[in-house]
Amino acid sequence: MFARTATITISIAALALSAIPVRAQYMMHLDPNLYMFVAMNMNSGPNTCMNGIAPPDKEIDEARLPAPGIMQAYFAAAQGGSGKAASFRNSKKASWTYGDTVASQAQIDAQTDPLAVAGNRLDTNALRFFRSGDFQTAQGQWLVNRADGEVAGLYDAVFKREKKIWKLERLTIFTAADPVVPAMQYCATPGDVAEHNMKSAANQIDYLEKEIVKAQAKLEKAKEALAADEAALAAKPSRAELKEMVRQSTKQLEARKKKLADLQENLVDAQKYRDNSSRDKAEIAEMTLPAAQAARFSGFETTTAKDLAAKKAEEEAKKKAEKEAKQAAKAG
Repeated sequence: MFARTATITISIAALALSAIPVRAQYMMHLDPNLYMFVAMNMNSGPNTCMNGIAPPDKEIDEARLPAPGIMQAYFAAAQGGSGKAASFRNSKKASWTYGDTVASQAQIDAQTDPLAVAGNRLDTNALRFFRSGDFQTAQGQWLVNRADGEVAGLYDAVFKREKKIWKLERLTIFTAADPVVPAMQYCATPGDVAEHNMKSAANQIDYLEKEIVKAQAKLEKAKEALAADEAALAAKPSRAELKEMVRQSTKQLEARKKKLADLQENLVDAQKYRDNSSRDKAEIAEMTLPAAQAARFSGFETTTAKDLAAKKAEEEAKKKAEKEAKQAAKAG
């Protein structure tokens, strides 16, 4: 009747963790429920592609391979003066943008493309190309060069399938002096991963700071409970039930200490995640250049993306070495 039981829980309703983002893997020391909360926050709920990881190469190629032909067909039609809309999906969402002009699918053929002039040439090799993490769209960027080889401008294109055939969904035109943001891996909408990372980092930190305050209060109560139980035992040292209460109180106090330490450790990790996300955003902003300099986009990756790629390559090399070692041992 004197036994005190301790339960330390974090109630998070309806969690369905379908994928763990790579950026959350350093938080595995957390209580499982809290870890799932943080991981889901990084992933933005059901949109697990918010982790910024690219789809498999096979899925990327499905969109990448037909893209140059679509762009070339559009460019040839634009230079010829008609038929540009044929390269676009027949959709209310289809759009053609140049400066302040945003044309719907029905208005595209009436527009004049400032890059598709005589002598200009579309570079069919994409500067950047990504398939969305949800597999629904793809984004690519192509340079257009003048006859003298100088950059006339850039096309930023978003593709989507229509009856299983890839077509343009949106095309944005940048002339040489216009600033362009380099295309990056995205989940559903170009640019959404970087924005999500900043918001999720802030949410994580806010959540953890509140949990730490709660954990500190519970720790103080656990200390008080142990002190009271120890005092009761000191007054009646032969009572077995009082010894059990002290044992339970001590166990609860240690659990509270561990909970607080885990939360504090994870707060440090979340702050690092925020700092890395802020750094990535700054790197993308620094690489936002006039279209005339967009050739510098080729090969650009944020520091986080480079680190993840290096970690993935290291893990794959380790697995390969282990497999080869097992095969060698078996053969010997």
